[in-house]
Amino acid sequence: MVVDNSLGFDRFIIIPAKHYGNAVERNKLRRRAKELFRLYPKRNMTGQDLSSTAHDIALVVYPGKVSSYSLLESDFYKLLDRIG
Repeated sequence: MVVDNSLGFDRFIIIPAKHYGNAVERNKLRRRAKELFRLYPKRNMTGQDLSSTAHDIALVVYPGKVSSYSLLESDFYKLLDRIG
């Protein structure tokens, strides 16, 4: 889910479904996704360029096949490119 915000910078939250593994696996997914978002080169993080639209991004993740970090990275960046 993506919603525009008026803060001037992007925000991100990841929500693993309750049945997505155990707490360790859910937290590992959160840490990886937050790091990928932090390193995303097109992210609006300055808060000074108010002419560009900033977003609040919520990503709900359901259980499924566990993928490698590089596959997660490429899929995650493709998803963020579609938003911006």
